[in-house]
Amino acid sequence: MFNEQKEEYSSKQGKNIPVWQSDKYKSARKKAIELIDKQEYGLTEADFWILMNETKTVKMQYTGLIISHTGCLKINDKLEDSKKFNPKSVIIDKEGYENTLVYSYINEEQGLYEVGEVSKTNCKNSYPYAMALKRCFDRVVLKNSKLAYESIYSDSEGADINKEETEKEIAENKIDNLKVEALKKSIEKHKIGDDVVALILAGYNYAKIEDIEIKNYMNIVNDFKSKK
Repeated sequence: MFNEQKEEYSSKQGKNIPVWQSDKYKSARKKAIELIDKQEYGLTEADFWILMNETKTVKMQYTGLIISHTGCLKINDKLEDSKKFNPKSVIIDKEGYENTLVYSYINEEQGLYEVGEVSKTNCKNSYPYAMALKRCFDRVVLKNSKLAYESIYSDSEGADINKEETEKEIAENKIDNLKVEALKKSIEKHKIGDDVVALILAGYNYAKIEDIEIKNYMNIVNDFKSKK
């Protein structure tokens, strides 16, 4: 589904690397399949594709799903009237922060405030007004349909799709600094060679101790104990 692969090509490394599916992706996948099967909005598999980011652990992380602008149009068309995008709720600001063009959407009945913004750093095409409005529209639709809470993002977000959240999630899956230092001290104390350390870490696709994920920590500790 959604052209999932066991390996994805890394442009940084020039080769295929293993794929890791995050919990957010699994949640988004489940919701998207549910919507496709129900035919509630007339969505198809072609309306979605995978959002992925290469991690520091030399894996390609499936972070969430992206839905096309066409998909958002389909959803808006099927929403009840009180939840549809209302053009009368749109305000344009041509002189936003640091020369940003901003479309604001304020609808008290929907309890929704949203924006769609473009600047020279996040929009390289020659139709900034259309892109800003498209971003605003898609964000409103995804909020009103509740899909924004399922790690389903709009393609109009482009390269700006919440990279900070992705990095945060990756960091939260790793062991903390106390465990890192404790493991390093244990390795030093028991004089375990660098080649042995590298071999054990490589078995879990890690390049260094700081990359170790919580789920593999105890297994790796036990592996080191066996080498004492």
